[in-house]
Amino acid sequence: MSKEHVTPPRRQFIDPTTTFYGNRLVHASQASKPVLPSPLLTEEQAGPVQSAATAEPASSLWTLIQDSQLSDAWQIGPYGTPVQNQRDTERPRMHSSQTRNRRPAQKARRRPSRKKHALPWLIVCSIITIVVLVLTQGNGTVGAWSADEFREIAGPVAAAQVEAWYLDLQNKFNQLQYQLGLQHITAPSQLPLTMAKSAPPPARVAWKAMPLPSMQPLISPVLKGEGSWNMLEQAPGPYAYLPIDASAFIRPDPHYPYAIVTLLQFDMRFSRLHIVAGTQEPGGPLHAYGTGSIAQADQAGNTLLAVLNGGFKYADGAYGLMTDGRVYVPPQPNVATIAITRNGKLIIGSWGVDPELNSQNKNLLAWRQNASLLIDHGAINPLTRDGAAWGGTILNKEYTWRSGLGITAQGNLIYAAGNALLPETLGKALSAAGAVMAMETDINPFWTRAFLYQRNNNGTLTINKLNTQMQGTGNEYLQADQRDFFYLTRYTPATITATNRYPSR
Repeated sequence: MSKEHVTPPRRQFIDPTTTFYGNRLVHASQASKPVLPSPLLTEEQAGPVQSAATAEPASSLWTLIQDSQLSDAWQIGPYGTPVQNQRDTERPRMHSSQTRNRRPAQKARRRPSRKKHALPWLIVCSIITIVVLVLTQGNGTVGAWSADEFREIAGPVAAAQVEAWYLDLQNKFNQLQYQLGLQHITAPSQLPLTMAKSAPPPARVAWKAMPLPSMQPLISPVLKGEGSWNMLEQAPGPYAYLPIDASAFIRPDPHYPYAIVTLLQFDMRFSRLHIVAGTQEPGGPLHAYGTGSIAQADQAGNTLLAVLNGGFKYADGAYGLMTDGRVYVPPQPNVATIAITRNGKLIIGSWGVDPELNSQNKNLLAWRQNASLLIDHGAINPLTRDGAAWGGTILNKEYTWRSGLGITAQGNLIYAAGNALLPETLGKALSAAGAVMAMETDINPFWTRAFLYQRNNNGTLTINKLNTQMQGTGNEYLQADQRDFFYLTRYTPATITATNRYPSR
């Protein structure tokens, strides 16, 4: 008759029929005093222990062996709880059934450590993934989203450094393509003209056309049409002999002949500028958010003329914004500001330095701040070669897409945007176009954009990009956009007088 094989039970955490004296585990049958529950135990835990202490003690050989092993393997912890003796973890591996049964418990104790190390690796992998998206799709919606997410995770400094690496790599790649003849420098496509046959001027001309002198090219050989203004649309009604807007392009950097700045100029006698706060930006401490869309009244008919990108996000400078009398972000002193008066006059200057740019001026209908002045009374700011005022200390020296706004001596608005630009070369392009005061707005490929709108008699709306390389469609501003922006509407003045050539302040 074969003996029945009995598998020893798995070692329990603590036997309720045992107690601790010092660091020694003693069976209830050997204890000099009754086993009592620990004062640290709850009533629910103490009940089973107390009842087990009065039960008949076990007398099997296995129990005695287990008691002996437990006494060496466990000791009292700092709060009266049993903990494993350090010597138990240092013992050599034993090829016994009990040792094999103990391995699952040891593995279970290692798992939290693995999870602890897994979290940093998860974060690193996420960052690498986002960086790859930025590097591979930097000009698209995914790239813009990835850049914003990476900035939230890694912080603005690390994000700026990664962005600078990408921009530098992209710029070197473009340089190599042109040097090897893989890419050729070509003039940007011209915007379609919407001017009808020009009406003859009246016998007595009260207003002259806005000045559109040709710009002196800075690079030779000159591209076809470079430096020349093309009139796009004539003014409404009796002013049809005058242009309302015009476009041009120029290359401002001889070291980067493929950097092309496209320009728009608007006659502010026949147009009005508006500022819209986005549904998320600029954000700020006031938690004030705008509609992100063009007013419905300005979308009706052929009122809408153009849309221009806004400025930096709040996280990139906390620059102020006010529109329709509501402050979305408080103004900062000595910061470049474009303001709109209630009569439609435009002002560009430094907040608190220009006598009209202050919170006490109730004649200001809207204003937007961004960085420092690029051009101040006709002079390009020398800080464009240094400093952190135009996109951060790191990004200031990077060649990338940049945009800006300027005002001519006559009060007309100029918009400029182009690729492979520094703040200095953007300032040179605006200066060549006739701007006497100018400021930078947003930068990077995804955020620099401008659109022109034209609705025909059948109600069909046509949208044209200033530059075909710009992102977006222009429809986003008709609904709800996350970022702030500028837009212009067509305007017909009531009367013409020789003295009232431009809207007064």
